[in-house]
Amino acid sequence: MARSSDTRTHLVTGATGLVGGALILELLDNTQDQVVALVRPSKTEDAQARLIASLREAVATYGRDPATVAFERVRGIAGDLTQPCCGVAEPPELRADVMWHSAASLRYEDRYEEQIMQTNVCGTRHAIELALRSGVKVFNAVSTAYVSGAREGQLMEIPRDGSATQNHYETSKVAAEAMLRECSAFDVRVFRPSIVVGHSQTLGVTTFSGLYSFTRKMMQYRGVLERVQKGLSRERRIRLRADAHTPLDLIPVDAVAAQAVHIGLKGNASGIYHLTQQDPPSVGDTLTAIATEIGFQEPEFVDADAKLDWLDGEFDKGIGFYGNYIRTRRVFDRSRTDRALGNRTDLKRRLPPVRNLVAWYAKSLEQRRLGMPVSR
Repeated sequence: MARSSDTRTHLVTGATGLVGGALILELLDNTQDQVVALVRPSKTEDAQARLIASLREAVATYGRDPATVAFERVRGIAGDLTQPCCGVAEPPELRADVMWHSAASLRYEDRYEEQIMQTNVCGTRHAIELALRSGVKVFNAVSTAYVSGAREGQLMEIPRDGSATQNHYETSKVAAEAMLRECSAFDVRVFRPSIVVGHSQTLGVTTFSGLYSFTRKMMQYRGVLERVQKGLSRERRIRLRADAHTPLDLIPVDAVAAQAVHIGLKGNASGIYHLTQQDPPSVGDTLTAIATEIGFQEPEFVDADAKLDWLDGEFDKGIGFYGNYIRTRRVFDRSRTDRALGNRTDLKRRLPPVRNLVAWYAKSLEQRRLGMPVSR
């Protein structure tokens, strides 16, 4: 992959993930640059084959014509975030101009603490090592808006303070951001997306977390109720410990990629950027949409200390991780992001109705269960 004087080379981690794949497609659409992606080979596919297969899935999911995608400008190389320099062997033949570090573990449970820190903290250190060795000048990192931890109210695009985090995932992202602030060799941009959901037009996603993990837990709870008594999930109104009026910040994956690439390609754009929804739906509207789409009545929202019956209490334990997100009122200021986007209102993609996102997810689960191709 030869470099010419008028093109750059972008080095990407997390290319087979939801955000990473969308970033690569956006880079191919908006530049004539070359893209090198670090990919861990599987037992059956080398890095290049796995990368192209993943990108083709994303292209189909987002309703793109594969004939319009410049796959020839993308190269996958074997890498492993848990290894020094991401496991890329010397001699350092790899030269790059811009790093996009989007790889991350999205786990949060105590039993995965070591893995989370190894991937998100040590992995960031190893990405920095590789970027330095490769001659990178701009380092674009994908973090999360929820480095905010338990803080409420308006949250600014500034470095995280020392207040408590809610789980190991948040802790790891705070540590990774702190590490990047110490890097004087790069122009560092930290992107903080909120809860990333399906494509604004096709509704599709290539991996399931966040909204989809919560939806799956609710589907599983419905199954439990139906096993207790057929029709019970439609007869009883579940009680949820949640603040119905709290904003729940959801942003389509294509909006995240479009805004990040626009800012990431700019000169002198170091700093923190919230990639969040300007008019997010409420927790009440979101959870009601999920519940009714999968066959429940509209839920009843109660205080965090309200008593629950045994069934709802067990479900509440199962969604304990989400408590901070559905009970804490926060608004993510995005003044710096909006200034950087300027008049590019086309990059602020409209959030689809949550009910439609859930319906797409439920259909895809059913098709996978039946061994059918997922319709795109």
